[in-house]
Amino acid sequence: MKKAVALAVVMVFCAALGLATTGMHGDHGNATEATITKVDMAGKSMVVKTADGKESTIYWNETTKLQGTPKEGETVHFKAADKDGKSMASWVHVGAMQPKAK
Repeated sequence: MKKAVALAVVMVFCAALGLATTGMHGDHGNATEATITKVDMAGKSMVVKTADGKESTIYWNETTKLQGTPKEGETVHFKAADKDGKSMASWVHVGAMQPKAK
């Protein structure tokens, strides 16, 4: 019984650690790149088209880290997750990505 409880505690700790590190601002490795085809600034949303031709609507809010101003035709990089049936962005970067200075 003690082994089962200890194993469960370790699994929960590892899962929490994994979630904490995926949300760090410096990690943009899993960002999606797309082209903005339509912007609704009042509705805080944009329609984007990825290189494989898929279109989707991305929403942002006051907690989204928004870098730049979304404009039609611009390249955008973002991280988003489904929330209440919408693809909600946690991070958006408009324009070309610059390599990090070392």
